[in-house]
Amino acid sequence: MRIGRKIMTPGKVLFLLLAFVFPWNAVAEEVPLPVSRYVESALADNPSLDSMRERIRMKENAAIKAGALDDPKLRMGITNLPVRSWDFRQEDMTGKEIGISQMFPWPGMRKTRTEMVLREKEEAQFVLEEMRSTMRSEIKMTYAELASVRKQIEAVRRSQDVLKDVVGVAEEIYAVGKGSQPDVLRGQLEYGRIREMRIALENREQVLSVRLNTLAALPADRPVPPLEDLPEFSLHYGQADLVRIYEAERPARKALQARVHRGDSSIQMANLAGKPEFEVSASYMQRDATPDGTRRSDMVSSMVSMTLPIWRKEKIEPGIREMEAEKRMAGRDLANLDLETSNSIGRSLATLKSRRETAVLYRTTLIPQAEQSFQATSESYRVGKADFPMLMDAVTAILASRREYAAMVGDMHMEKARLEAAVGRELDGGGR
Repeated sequence: MRIGRKIMTPGKVLFLLLAFVFPWNAVAEEVPLPVSRYVESALADNPSLDSMRERIRMKENAAIKAGALDDPKLRMGITNLPVRSWDFRQEDMTGKEIGISQMFPWPGMRKTRTEMVLREKEEAQFVLEEMRSTMRSEIKMTYAELASVRKQIEAVRRSQDVLKDVVGVAEEIYAVGKGSQPDVLRGQLEYGRIREMRIALENREQVLSVRLNTLAALPADRPVPPLEDLPEFSLHYGQADLVRIYEAERPARKALQARVHRGDSSIQMANLAGKPEFEVSASYMQRDATPDGTRRSDMVSSMVSMTLPIWRKEKIEPGIREMEAEKRMAGRDLANLDLETSNSIGRSLATLKSRRETAVLYRTTLIPQAEQSFQATSESYRVGKADFPMLMDAVTAILASRREYAAMVGDMHMEKARLEAAVGRELDGGGR
């Protein structure tokens, strides 16, 4: 690989290498798209959220249905018609009858059934909010990782460009008998490693782009425009503060509380199953005149019947125990969620603290030291006091520092998104 017609000595590439050190920002042709745009798109068009909204509407109508009476029964028939003559006038009790009946449950049953379904609706509403919160956090995590990967790709690209020219110089020097083959081989090896690193990162970028579009209910193959730069931040919340936010606002916790309250209604309904239900009926019977023309009076009948819930030990008491167990199970699930969330909050706070301290260390110490080391090595290489492997080590040290810094900042934003999912709301974070 030749850079020019003449041999490029180490001193002639110093200007090229120093450009690698100074701060650099990519100039994007498009305006960076904030994460809020993806969140808005997901919350507006995601099919799973639409499905849960339909479930809520279903429960609204189910609550109306649960409080309604059973349909009345209409009865029409012929009473006491002699089968020998089939004559409506022969017997006094023969007549044409029409009747209606209505079932009435024990007082409180309809209200309790309605409350049970309303609790189910309330739980579904909180589940919907939990889905929205989880989806928002997943989009934020994907957005942060994609932005971090793009920063790493840019750092790798810059290193790859520099190494490509440096290896070209080494090959050119070796071609005229003034260099060493190990230097050429070392340069080619490092260039190959960085190329492999870039391929892996670009593949990860493609995977994350598809996932981000899918979460936002956008076409999977739609190109993802430039993303906003991710800054370092400080989270001004303690463990106790976040636990209070979780207890007040986490939709999943409210859904479990609604399930516990539904258990109260279920137990009450199971106890009401031991009460009778009543059926009230009334009928009117029309009778024809006798064969000699004497008119016969029509008749009216009414009746009240009731169920007899006598199988208490076999049917009612097991039903009560079943509902009590269901309520206890919901309470255990709530306690388990509290425990898991407390642990998750503590883990996230520790991770955020570690990532921030590491990011600050890279930004304020390790990256400047790597750049200073590269400058010093480049100067020494120019005057022949440093060999080619030392120059390669300096280049890879800057690349590693910049990649790690981008990864640490990305991890901070991903962990913050996980923490927001755990407490159930978005959290404010300060700047550096």
